[in-house]
Formats: sequence, structure tokens, C-alpha cells
Amino acid sequence: MGQIVKLNFSKINDNRNTIHIDKVYEQKLIRIRDDIEDYLCQASINEKDELAVALAAGRYAAMKLAQLTGEVDTKEFFQDCIKTTLSN
Repeated sequence: MGQIVKLNFSKINDNRNTIHIDKVYEQKLIRIRDDIEDYLCQASINEKDELAVALAAGRYAAMKLAQLTGEVDTKEFFQDCIKTTLSN
């Protein structure tokens, strides 16, 4: 999976206004992405059910991203993910 898909973070707000994306934050995203992907892979093996784990992860991601970035940016994010998967 190894790539960071571009996402518009300008709509994500925290208590300090808009999050500013910089190199440190990019590294944090990469670390969290890799940790979560490792966890989900292991859960798929343990449960012997890749579909169930993928559906649960996808549901959480779709719902949370729609809340944080809006429907349009979320759909674009998932389209980019699908394109990345199909091109590998």
C-alpha cells in the first residue's frame, strides 16, 4: 500500500484552527498508516476473514472522513485509493 494519497486537509479543524501540514505531520501520517495497516492485516489473519475486516475499516474510514473533510473530498480520497490499488 505504501503511498500517501493526497487529501485536502484544509477543512480539518482542531482547537487551534486549521491543521498545518508539514514534514513532521506527514511523517506522523505515514507512521500511523503503516501501524494501522499492519494491525488490519494481522486482524484479517487472526479472524480468517479479510472481507469482514476490510468492511469494518472502510466503514469507519468513510464515516470519519466524511465528518472531517466532507463528502466530495472523501469520495475523491477513496477514488485515489482505488486507482492506486488498480495500478499496482
